[in-house]
Amino acid sequence: MDTQARPSRSKYRPTKQLSFELREHCGVYFEEQLYCHGLNLLLSLVSSGSATPDAPVPSPPPEFLAVAATIVVHPSTTTRAKSADNKQAANIALQLLRLTNSLVGPLAANFDAAFTFTHFTKSRSGARRAVADDGAEKPMEKEALNFELAHRGALWSRAEDFWHVVGWAFNCAVLHPSRWPRWRLLLEFLCEALEADWRERMRLVVELERDPEGETAVRAECERILCGSLIYQYYKATSGVSSPDRRMMRAIFADGTPGSTSEFREVFHKELLERKEETAKPRKREVNVNIDEEIYGDYLEWDVDDDESDSVRNELRETLPTRPKRQRTTKARHAGNDDVDKNYDLLNRACSENLTMLGDLDSLALRQRFLAIISRVSASIPDHFMSVDRLYLLYVDFIRHLPLPIFQVFVSPSVLCQFSVDAQTTLCEMLLERLCESRKPTCREPYLTQDKLELDFLPYAASTSDTIDNARMSILLESVLRLLAASGLLQGGPSLKEAVEMGIEARAEKALKDTKIGQSKMKAEEFGWTWLIESGERLTCLVERVAPPEPPVE
Repeated sequence: MDTQARPSRSKYRPTKQLSFELREHCGVYFEEQLYCHGLNLLLSLVSSGSATPDAPVPSPPPEFLAVAATIVVHPSTTTRAKSADNKQAANIALQLLRLTNSLVGPLAANFDAAFTFTHFTKSRSGARRAVADDGAEKPMEKEALNFELAHRGALWSRAEDFWHVVGWAFNCAVLHPSRWPRWRLLLEFLCEALEADWRERMRLVVELERDPEGETAVRAECERILCGSLIYQYYKATSGVSSPDRRMMRAIFADGTPGSTSEFREVFHKELLERKEETAKPRKREVNVNIDEEIYGDYLEWDVDDDESDSVRNELRETLPTRPKRQRTTKARHAGNDDVDKNYDLLNRACSENLTMLGDLDSLALRQRFLAIISRVSASIPDHFMSVDRLYLLYVDFIRHLPLPIFQVFVSPSVLCQFSVDAQTTLCEMLLERLCESRKPTCREPYLTQDKLELDFLPYAASTSDTIDNARMSILLESVLRLLAASGLLQGGPSLKEAVEMGIEARAEKALKDTKIGQSKMKAEEFGWTWLIESGERLTCLVERVAPPEPPVE
């Protein structure tokens, strides 16, 4: 978009293109693998004149930004970096991307062109092709850079689509701690870029909607602006044979299981291989050699180098007698498999106290951040994206069966605050609808209010007698009460206290009816009761805190 046509309220700086000489200079640095030199030059150009708000900022070309994003996570500049400069290049690249996003902005910096995935848009000759809106392919302009990380080794060429990157990064959060820190930094930047891109487009839409004339044309232009967003383009370009909606959700909730690692595989070739530390070999003693004076140093001594010592060691090993090993029989190898409950793994996941089943807290925050982004998109362009109801039903499907500690993190407003209050309340209400026992709704209000909560949710138990399901429902009710209290919509009184007490008793009685307690379920039962009791105590404490003070006794 033309910078001069920006509305005056844009927070981004005016931009200008790099001169041909500077582009060539940076390109030579990259092609010679002098990444630090090229990135530092671009960084100094973007940050120049920052003291003057109206001074135009040189915008890095899209191909340079694409390379910078690759350098942030590529093994050759991170886990397998051969020099300190290469490792430093990854940090400088991230700094360049963030500075460009904050000063230039995602629209003026052409993030949509820089961060385009080309895995499935290559011709047989290897030339990159762009896909037009009507699905037809059109040749792209000639690439300005000619080296591995700008073509076949690029992040945008190796990954199938955006959700491949997200899914593999979250798999690394669970399985590969050496790779996760770099992928986390890239995901954080991508979230920043997606959010900034959407905010800027929404600002442009608000400016257009102020025009009272041409309502139909304005609406069409607003939809065009929002459908050009990065997040919508990534949604539309989702690969795979399944629904793009579910692939998107599977990527966000990638957990390192075989199914997840099969769908979201490593992005770069042999990415998990780390650089071997070179051990310094002890140098042989240095002795002067003088043949005339018959000084031969240690040449006359029997010295064995590494290869020879290995061969001698092998010969000695072959001469030593070895004790024959008995192979394990098939019966012994498979002993005990019939005694394992089929639901053992599922129960262990449900009652696990380990938050790392979806990665660390940073991983959980990023997952919720992605959910919040697509929630905003769904609310703005439901006809092009997906309806809010369908989106939150997907949320429910993927969140409902999470282990209790992770479940609480996702629904609690006091742990992760990526969702707005309205979005968090909607999510909790739909989860309650799915978990709550069958009853006839008595309150027809479209939004969750205190009256609706007291009549339709608080007094009831879960639909099953499973202790963990009843604990989940108690945690949800606790979260909703906190949300209403934080918004000033919760008033203490006898009806609220009675509904809370009835619900605590109903869920405890329902959980006591679970008679299918086998050896493998006892741990889950004990774990669920702990959470159910503690959540009930917090509910009681919360109601007492919002209760009106009792009048003094005369």
